[in-house]
Formats: sequence, structure tokens, C-alpha cells
Amino acid sequence: MAEPPLSGVRILSMEQAVALPVAMRHLADMGAEVIRVQSHARGVPGLSEIDLTRSKRQLALDLTVEGASEAFLRVAATCDVVAHNYTPRVVRRFGIDHESVRAVKPDIIYVSLTGFGTTGPWGERPLFGPGAEAVAGHNELIGDPDGWPGRPGTIVYADTVCGLNTAFAVIAALDERDRTGMGQHIDISLYETSVAHLGPVLAEAQLGARPARVGNGDAGFAVHGVYDCIGIDRHIAVALRHDQVDSFKEATGIETLTNAAVAAWAANLTPENAAAQLQSRGIAASPVADASDVATDSHLWERGYFGLVDRNRGGRSGTYPHIGPAWGHGPAVPIQESRAVGEDSAAVLRDYAGYSDAEVASLFESGASGVATPPQPAPRSTAAQQLRVERGELSRVDTDHDGWRALAERRGLP
Repeated sequence: MAEPPLSGVRILSMEQAVALPVAMRHLADMGAEVIRVQSHARGVPGLSEIDLTRSKRQLALDLTVEGASEAFLRVAATCDVVAHNYTPRVVRRFGIDHESVRAVKPDIIYVSLTGFGTTGPWGERPLFGPGAEAVAGHNELIGDPDGWPGRPGTIVYADTVCGLNTAFAVIAALDERDRTGMGQHIDISLYETSVAHLGPVLAEAQLGARPARVGNGDAGFAVHGVYDCIGIDRHIAVALRHDQVDSFKEATGIETLTNAAVAAWAANLTPENAAAQLQSRGIAASPVADASDVATDSHLWERGYFGLVDRNRGGRSGTYPHIGPAWGHGPAVPIQESRAVGEDSAAVLRDYAGYSDAEVASLFESGASGVATPPQPAPRSTAAQQLRVERGELSRVDTDHDGWRALAERRGLP
């Protein structure tokens, strides 16, 4: 492939949780050299987080130990972007706030990804994605009208939204620096990027309306809902315009169009057959995909959305698929295996911060830097999986499931 668009850009990212790791992963996919900073003295990411740490170098620093903050600043002085998703109090405490970093790199692009922003009455409060979804008003709008407020279907919805906004902001800041030579402070928050998705709802409220939960309903359609089909947790989604009602009745044999009648019709069909009947008449309908459907979608595989990575550590060696960049075409972007915490500490401290081998050894000895032991996979528990099914966290567990390759074979993929 041609040289990636962010080739030559170096980013120092002190990251935890999901939002900032997602942002930096996208920038790494575009060719930036991302150096992930985290403490080797704390718990290291599990195997479930390899999609957040792939294609990143790993620098371990324990900022509570003398010399670690200085090392951070010395590496920062060689970078184009410095980013963190800690509270303002934490970065001030360790002397790696915007002013401190700008003192060693005047044109730095400094990213503060926080819960509520670095100013205002809530500026010092921590916040994670689920809380952002609630405080921003998303949960109040999700669910059945008579039920409890719900939440988006993934625990990282707010994080992903904020991460994408952050990636765009960094790209814009790099372009601005190329034009003017000036760096800037990107002050972005989980709260504000979540609120930004609710523009129409806020507009309705200003006009006196009170937006409420409507489930899958939509007053603009004759039918707009999700209906049970044959199979375990299999459904079809239907969006029927008012001018298509006659065609829908002909396709389904329904005489009086009611929600109950549509549900009874769908219950006797597989979602694939039901969707085919409606799509043949131009009616919008689709099977509701679950995670295994998406992971083995021949359309995504043919487009090269998924990238394959050979993984040789963490107790489960083998070839694993990774979701591609946000713009697709995964194999066009070389995805590197997730590395152990601190695996690149010595090289980064020596090559970028200018420490001698003896000084690096001293930082390791003091605990300011180091290398963490990669996590080992926990044994799989059938009882634990069944408990999650009973709680409703999982719809089912395929007891003979042995990974993505088995799913691919069942769907006829190469």
C-alpha cells in the first residue's frame, strides 16, 4: 500500500479504559507511531483488550516513583502529540499537564480526554462510558415506553463516540500545526460528545415536547419494529412505509394490519425467509444480526474489513481476526500484534528520551519503568457461562464453539 497518511507522526498516549485507546488505535491504523504509556505496577490488560492495544508500542512508567515523570517529559519532547484520559488533578500531580509538556515541546498537540472537560464545576470529576450515557440523557430515551430506561447495546458506546471525535480532532490539529506551526490543547469530554448526539431531542424539548421512550416504534411508519422468528434469539426488523401497506399485506397474507398480526406472521418463519419475502417487494427488512453473524459476514470478509493477526503470547497462540479501521479495508492496513506492557520501555527510553543503557537499568531497578508479565488466559467455566445466559447477558452459548474459524466454516467462508 502507499505510505500511510500519518506516517512520521509520533504520539505518546497515557491511556486507560476505552475512549482514548480507541482514538489512538484509529490513528495507529493510519500510520502514526503510538507509544502507549501505562504502569507496570498495576493490573495489565487482559486478552479481551488486545483490540485496543494492537499496533502500539508499550512504555511502562510508574509515575509514583521518582524519575518517571521526567522520563515521560523527555519522551514527550520528541513527540507530535501527547494524550491522556486521566482527571486534571492526576496530570497536575505528576507534572505532565498541558503547561508542563508545552514547556518542553512548544508546538505540542496535547489531548485531555476527560469525563466532563478540564474546566467548569464538574471538571475534576471522573466519568466512564456507562455514566456518560446516563448523564447525557441517552438512557432515558432507550427501552419500552412502560419499562425502565435502558442503555446502548454495547458498554463502550460513549467511549467509541468520544474516541472517534478525538481522532478527528487530532487530525485537524496536525493539519493546523502544519499550516501555522502552532500546537494546541484539545479538551474533549465523554459527556459533551455524548450530548452532541442528541441535537434533535434537545430541539424538541425547546419546543415544549417531552421526548420519551418508544422502543422500536416510529410514528412515521405503518410498521416499525423487531419481531421474533424461528430459532433461539432470532428476529427480523421491519420498516414499512404507509404507501407500502397493500404490498405488505399481499406478501404476508395479513388482512388487518396490526402489530400482533405482524408478530404472528414472523413467528412462523426464519428471519432470512421473512426478510426475503419483504425485500422482494421493496420493503425494508433485515434479519437482526448477532455477534456471530457479524463476525462471519461474507460481505465484510470479501471487502477485507477484518484483518488477521498471528498472536504468539498470552497463552493462546494462533491467528485471530481483528476488526478493521473505521473506513474498512482491513488487510490494506498492517495490524501488529498487541505487545506486553513495557515491552518497548528500554528502546523508547534509550532512543527517544536519550537515556544511556546504565540509566535505563537504573530506572528499571527503581521501579520507575519496567516490563509487566503478560496475563494468562483464565480457564473457561461452563457454569459461569450458563449464569450469564440466565441473567440475560448472553442469549446462548454454543458448547462446541471452538473459535472464529469454526464459525467461518459453518458459514462457508474460506
